Amino acid sequence: TGVARGFWMFQGAVLFAWTHTLLLTTYARRNQSANSLERWLAELEDPRWIFYTGLAGHLVLFAIYSSASVPQVAQALAYGGPATLAGILVVIGGYVGYRIPSGTVGLRLAGLLHPAADGLKFAFKEDFIPPGSDKLLHSLAPMISLFPALVIFAVIPFGDRLCFEKTAEGLLDITKGPVMEMARDGVCAGIEVPLQVADVNVGILFMFAIAGTGIVGAAIAGWSSDNKWSLLGGLRAASQMVSYEVAIGLSLAGAFMIYGTPRLNEMVRWQSENTWGIFVQPLAFFLFFAAAIAEQKRAPFDAPEGESEIIAGYMVEYSSFKFAMFMTGEYIEVAVHSALLVTIFLGGWSLPFLHPDGITITFGDTVLYKSPMTHLGVTILQVAAFYLKSIVLMLLHIAIRWTLLRFRYDQIMAFGWKFLLPATIGNLVMTGLGILVVDQAGPTVASALRMVADATNFLLLLTGVVLAVRFFQLLLSPVERKRFFHSTAALRAARFGGTKHEAMQA
Repeated sequence: TGVARGFWMFQGAVLFAWTHTLLLTTYARRNQSANSLERWLAELEDPRWIFYTGLAGHLVLFAIYSSASVPQVAQALAYGGPATLAGILVVIGGYVGYRIPSGTVGLRLAGLLHPAADGLKFAFKEDFIPPGSDKLLHSLAPMISLFPALVIFAVIPFGDRLCFEKTAEGLLDITKGPVMEMARDGVCAGIEVPLQVADVNVGILFMFAIAGTGIVGAAIAGWSSDNKWSLLGGLRAASQMVSYEVAIGLSLAGAFMIYGTPRLNEMVRWQSENTWGIFVQPLAFFLFFAAAIAEQKRAPFDAPEGESEIIAGYMVEYSSFKFAMFMTGEYIEVAVHSALLVTIFLGGWSLPFLHPDGITITFGDTVLYKSPMTHLGVTILQVAAFYLKSIVLMLLHIAIRWTLLRFRYDQIMAFGWKFLLPATIGNLVMTGLGILVVDQAGPTVASALRMVADATNFLLLLTGVVLAVRFFQLLLSPVERKRFFHSTAALRAARFGGTKHEAMQA
């Protein structure tokens, strides 16, 4: 409805107001204030009240929207509020921009120029090919390694679907944009446009087939370089990737049994209607996560590239953009595996209680809260949720790489065959037994599982709110600088009274 659309416009305006006020406060505290507004913000004793005020504004809007009995009053508030607030923000922004002295603001594009310069530098480096190598295979290996990581993205859905109206000829009418409202079941009366490059029937099986070619790229790179260290790295990479491909496949077999389909978009819809896959396959989530890190050949499973043992492994004879293609392939694999984890275990593009027609909070058969939303608004939230979940998992990959030391190669292989493989088989057996028990049980068990699923959605909603609050508290908390000693020499000097800081006398 128009009231619902205006309400979410107002919520977006409030979000824009307090987040940009916080950004301006951070800028004013870190740099020299250029006007009275920035000086006032910089002198705030505790800027966290801006966040708390914004949160209170969101809650007040929810209360007003839920209790408004006169639609005209609610609609006037919903439409007039964002316009008024936007006008105030434009005036303040114009005043601040006018008062900033010229020549003091540098254009840095948020640091994006640095990686662009690195990529350009790679392109102009010397492309060295060993004289005794197989030149064709040596040049082909980086392409084979990079190609699978890029192609796998085609089958990963980053949103549900957009519904457009039909023209008189039955064609897609893109001039009117997506339809305004959708039914709860998400059935589109017009033409659907899936937010997925390729919706293939085999789904994730296509991903396994394409990902297997990456093994060939590493093996060819090691063999074709005419270098014993490269050959050792290629053998390590091939055996490690083959070993962990088995664990990856078996860890997902239980999810196939529960979802009843290999298609990724149908898996996400099942989680949207029930609960996230991590609650029905918790062991499989951690098994797949560990196997995915090993499949990427990144620390602590980076023995194929172990510089302390075999120099740089199968990439030792590569330079210029060929080396960049190998490294880019590894980084893309991090994004691919994060997106797959999100799709299969973390709800994909779905959010708790977010349905095609808007937000509906239920517990069992009781509707606790309902707020309709436009079809485009729901789709934007779904796409944002998918990318935010994927980014969090990418950061977790990076944290693991920075934290854990490299395993020995025998430990890597033993972990794959002696731990992951038996664990995935055990998870598969337990999943099958659980499905048999639930199928034989009556409607009472099904109703109880439905309430458990709603409880997990409440848990996810509460967890998201708490994490958001803690995140902003972390950003706004003052930085504490503590002196600490970095070496045993400094500790010994402190034990004997410290070092002198006075200027030396002649």
